Amino acid sequence: MAIDTFKKGSIEMLTLLIMRETDIYGYQLVHLLKERSKGIITVQEGSLYPLLYRMVDAGYISGRDETVETKFGRRRTRVVYYMEPKGILRLEQLEKEYYEVQEGIENVFRYSQEHRSESSGWTGG
Repeated sequence: MAIDTFKKGSIEMLTLLIMRETDIYGYQLVHLLKERSKGIITVQEGSLYPLLYRMVDAGYISGRDETVETKFGRRRTRVVYYMEPKGILRLEQLEKEYYEVQEGIENVFRYSQEHRSESSGWTGG
C-alpha cells in the first residue's frame, strides 16, 4: 500500500525525533511510535532493527549495552540507542524536507478545492 511506503519514509525522522527527547531501546520505541501516533503508525520490531542498524552505521545514533533484571529475576542485556550530533543534523534536514513536502501537498489540495467547480475533468493529452 502507498500509505505503508509513506510511513516507512517517515520512521527515520520519527525515530530521531523521539531520540532527541530520550535514550530508548527498540521495543520501547515501537510502543512510543504507536502510542504517540494514536495507533496510526505501527512498526514491527523486526523491521525497526534494520533501520536502527543503518542509522548506527551512518553515525546518526549509537547504542550502549544496558543490563536489566526481568520480573523473573533474570539479568538481560538490551541495547539503548541515543542520538549523536550527526543525528541532530539529520533530523533538522528531515524536518525541513517534511515541512516542504507537506506545504507542497497542501498547496495542491488547496488549488484543487479552489478550482473544483471550474473543471469537470482533465483536458490534458
